[in-house]
Amino acid sequence: MKPWEKITLAALALCALVLAGVLILSASAVSAADDVNLMAVNDRVLETTADNMPRTVGGVLYVPYTMLSYLDSGINLGVNAMYSTTKRTVLVTDGQKAVTFDLQAGTAQDRDGGTVSARAMVRNSTVFLPIDWVCEYFGGIACTRPRTPYGTLIRVTSPAAIHSDRDFVDAADNLLSANLQRYLAAGGGSGDEPPPSSEEPTASQEPSGAELYLALRWGAEAEDCARLLEGRGLRALFLFSPGEAQAQDGLIRRLVGAGHTVGLALSGEDGPACLAQAEEGRAALAAAARYNALIAGADALDKEGREALAQAGCALWAPTVRGGDHSSGAALVRGLDPRRVNRVELSCGPGGAAFLRAALNAMEEEACQIYLPTAPALSPG
Repeated sequence: MKPWEKITLAALALCALVLAGVLILSASAVSAADDVNLMAVNDRVLETTADNMPRTVGGVLYVPYTMLSYLDSGINLGVNAMYSTTKRTVLVTDGQKAVTFDLQAGTAQDRDGGTVSARAMVRNSTVFLPIDWVCEYFGGIACTRPRTPYGTLIRVTSPAAIHSDRDFVDAADNLLSANLQRYLAAGGGSGDEPPPSSEEPTASQEPSGAELYLALRWGAEAEDCARLLEGRGLRALFLFSPGEAQAQDGLIRRLVGAGHTVGLALSGEDGPACLAQAEEGRAALAAAARYNALIAGADALDKEGREALAQAGCALWAPTVRGGDHSSGAALVRGLDPRRVNRVELSCGPGGAAFLRAALNAMEEEACQIYLPTAPALSPG
């Protein structure tokens, strides 16, 4: 045999070995995909790991609570899940109904304290919820299981989802493939019938659970801020100067209609000046939305002036925490006092919506309680 023939045969043999290896690896990946449950919320693919992959136990599909958490997925489904490290509970709510899964007691109760049949499961320090039961209980969301070349896609959707399952699987092909490869490379296994564990989720520190009233000063991003709050089922106090109240009548009608409180920001330095501004602002709000302003903020006013406003029927808004004093929303939340009800005031000016979003995320993570400022709530005992 000539030398070049030996080299050719050796090269062909090597190619055959490489091709066989590729085929084996491909077959292995395809086989493994049969046992993998990938995740998506509306039109976003979520990262699947060995710890958070949806599991089927006793014929019931459980998904990580993070699929329903706005803080984790960034998607507002209308049904939100929040985990409390202090209480060791997961609260699932749509703003009207609510179910609290108590991980320590192994029970679940509705908003009225009634027992419900569903139970949460904890595995690898991750809380899993019975997704089909959750969808049926709350309505408005659905869970589908389209098959893909990369495993079963567990997809939770709200009416805001753009793509059908088929279109979404086609559009997300590369993302799903990469997700599967990362999962397999990390040593992921089957998604069926894992043994439940009693492990509790851990956190670096317990959340503060601080309580607060939230107010926002009018600015160019006021409507964006309102939408952010409403998307999480929250309402706040919006403060307008008398001139702003006259110029923003459309926005004021929208805020009042959505259930926010509207108040006045007064800049007068004495009682008579603030009383005059209050009357002007009240007239503007009444003309815009037939709204009687009962809350006023007057930062520069002395004690005598504040008493005069109170006698005129105004509850006074006096912030204890201002957004402008903090570098970020997270920094603001870290500065809240857990021993009292904080009065937090943020600006709706440029960058205000981003700051509010960061603050709301941090408040959710810290299990803060956010209350709507109203005149009775702000009035002295």
